[in-house]
Amino acid sequence: MRRELQAQGKEVPPPEISEVSDPNVITPGTEFMEKLSQALQYYIRARLNTDPGWKDIMVILSDANVPGEGEHKIMSFIRAQRCMEDYDPNTRHCLYGHDADLIMLALASHEVHFSILREDVPLPNQAETEGKPNKPYLFLNIWVLREYLEIELKILDPVCEPNIERLIDDFIFICFLMGNDFIPHIPSLETHECAVDLLIEVYKTTFNKMGGYIVNTDKVKDKHGSYLEVSRLEIFFHELSMYEEKIFLKRYELKQDFLQKEYRKMLCEASESERPELRRKLDDLLFNEDHPYDRIRLGLPGWKSRFYREYFRVETSNEIGNLQSEMVMFIPVYSFILMDPFPLRCGKCYFADVPSWTWYYPFYVAPFVSDLKGLSQFQISFALDKPLRPFDQLMAVLPLQSWLKLDLPYCYCCKFMGREEYYPKLQTDINGKHFLWSGISEERLLASTKAVDEELTMDEMRRNTTRQDKIFLHRNSNALAHMNGVIAQTSHCPLQKLPIDSATSGIGGWLSPDDNAGGLSSSFFPSPIKNLQDITNDQAMSATFFNPEAVNPTPRLLSNVRVPDKTVTGADISKRPLWHTYPGSRPPPPMVQRPDSIWKPSTPATPREEHKHAGTGWAGRGRGNNATAAAQAQQLATRSSSYGHGTATDTPRSSSSYSYRKTSFHRVDMPRSSWFDNEPGDAQPRRW
Repeated sequence: MRRELQAQGKEVPPPEISEVSDPNVITPGTEFMEKLSQALQYYIRARLNTDPGWKDIMVILSDANVPGEGEHKIMSFIRAQRCMEDYDPNTRHCLYGHDADLIMLALASHEVHFSILREDVPLPNQAETEGKPNKPYLFLNIWVLREYLEIELKILDPVCEPNIERLIDDFIFICFLMGNDFIPHIPSLETHECAVDLLIEVYKTTFNKMGGYIVNTDKVKDKHGSYLEVSRLEIFFHELSMYEEKIFLKRYELKQDFLQKEYRKMLCEASESERPELRRKLDDLLFNEDHPYDRIRLGLPGWKSRFYREYFRVETSNEIGNLQSEMVMFIPVYSFILMDPFPLRCGKCYFADVPSWTWYYPFYVAPFVSDLKGLSQFQISFALDKPLRPFDQLMAVLPLQSWLKLDLPYCYCCKFMGREEYYPKLQTDINGKHFLWSGISEERLLASTKAVDEELTMDEMRRNTTRQDKIFLHRNSNALAHMNGVIAQTSHCPLQKLPIDSATSGIGGWLSPDDNAGGLSSSFFPSPIKNLQDITNDQAMSATFFNPEAVNPTPRLLSNVRVPDKTVTGADISKRPLWHTYPGSRPPPPMVQRPDSIWKPSTPATPREEHKHAGTGWAGRGRGNNATAAAQAQQLATRSSSYGHGTATDTPRSSSSYSYRKTSFHRVDMPRSSWFDNEPGDAQPRRW
């Protein structure tokens, strides 16, 4: 990213100094993560011993050796607890993290009193060049978001009774089409193109035609996936596919416009002697129809055949048809990610138990929405299995350059390091992405790691095991007296797992003794960190915690929940046109109502232009003396626009949202013929 900013001539922020030798140390199985777990246990015990505010609370620690992602383990705990008979529906939750799916996870919980805290991370082109000591934070209340969704998802004359909980479930499901870190996104749906607007619009206009909701989470435990109304889903996909080619065509035109602007910029910056040769090279590179730089050209006739031929090396229509049928396996992926983790095996899921740890979508790209047909032929089922051990996962994800920086088991280094069979040189295709991720054969990996298991030291064997959550509380906690008794009991019965009384303790589940003498501290806890004092009079207790299974999940608000008063109205929601319906990448300005026409139809604001840095650009000719530059630009536009969609004069519309000057003009909402003022003597409006 820093090299890209430098190449674009932009100011580059100073590099951040990392406190670790390799960021891959933050991976389960490393010695760093083991030390982090010990440091967290020390911190929890220190707080319980010294901070009065911690005296009557309990802390659950789920470290890197407990399988699953942190936010999904937290959500698994919340969903399991809300199934308990004594659960308080007005319990408040606050989740901190940067992952984009935190909002979806919170919505899927159907818990009203949910908030999300995160740092306000600027976009790459908005990054500050000087570090600030205090970072701004964002705080989102889910109950307010639910109000917005209730207004935004309102269906006109619905065929069934409106249910905001089911509308939210469907909203979560259709947003999966934009992808997450578990699955690739549908090619025609990009978040930065406001794809969520299109999904909502298609859903609302198709709802009655579908006959109701897509997701029925009351049946989420069904092993055959009947909680997905596949026939309705096919109708939704069909309606969504009507926009696919329009989106691809606009992207193509925007890319062509960008190339034309770069083409002009490079020619203008070149000397007179360099221009002929530069023009020839640029024409051959960018506008050679026999050997185009973009071999797929999504949106132009034949784009789908070119896509499958380029990415999958299939030629005949039968081969393409068979591949399209295989890629419809994308639908079982959605069935997979709707499911919430088991207490002990947390995966990237949302509503029910994770069905498999080894099943995966076998393609690097998602199918086109127009290919998602014949969905009812698929029987959705998964084989229940176990997650990888920490070292197995470590070997699966570590790049070769991280081996020398991390303290890895010696036997693993001898087995894997430098072996070409485990680190082959591959030709990669990043498909427009900035980062490379790949996969290896799981069977081959596990066979190799199993062969060296006996050579692990005791500490390494401990790091290579999956664990359970740990719960910590103060020995004299008033609110958790029952749990104190359970911990004392389990310390005398090491194999016993006793239930927690949720009515008196506030949570449900089971306890058993942990590795620390059944959780009964010996009043001394050594510090795992240099220069920090040992805890000499430790009053904290700990035990292994087992989360209860969510036997009957409730995908709706619980009874007796107190919903905050509504504060959002329809006036708080501003409508914007769908991305593919307006020219350029920026939406037109909103319609403005004048004070003197309050009882009249709304009219657009008076068109105007903003001239910035007038007199710069275009070899210094400026806006008032640019006849030569205009003629040259018109000639170049005619040549460069002939690729893909006719000449500049034949093109029905331009997809540029601003002029071809680098920073001179910003286009506003006005007729194309008046994008720029005519110069004296101009017979026709000037177009760039």
